[in-house]
Amino acid sequence: MKIKYNNEIIAGIVSMLVSAAAWFLIPSQIPTLEKTAITAKTVPSIAVGGLFLFSLALFFQGLFGMPKKEVHINTEFLKSEKVKKELRSFLFIALLLIYAFFIGKIGFLISTLLLVVAILIFYGARKWYYYGIAAVTVFIVDFVFSVMLHVSLP
Repeated sequence: MKIKYNNEIIAGIVSMLVSAAAWFLIPSQIPTLEKTAITAKTVPSIAVGGLFLFSLALFFQGLFGMPKKEVHINTEFLKSEKVKKELRSFLFIALLLIYAFFIGKIGFLISTLLLVVAILIFYGARKWYYYGIAAVTVFIVDFVFSVMLHVSLP
């Protein structure tokens, strides 16, 4: 089977969809009682609007500027390094989604420690002190926010 695709078009469409969803979610996620021109919604709205505009530019760049790539999907292609690399990317995204799910359930400290260990294992870190440095960093972040800044983490 042959598939013709363009990375920029796909990335532009996905980013536009994400930014459009975020644009419509901002009012429900950031409630404000302010009546001034600049509110708590201003900076997120500017960031999401910028993301949409740059995604639109990326889409048009792919549409008019970049040639399409052709991929022949067969068993040889599915066993190639390129596919394995892409699957690793999806696995990393799955790790982050699992983290996002568990941070609300088991809290910041435990879920972040598990994420850090999972990422180090994912990248094949063998030295024990990498794990120690990551764990100490998580504890320091937790201490700074919860004790010094009095900000409760999930």
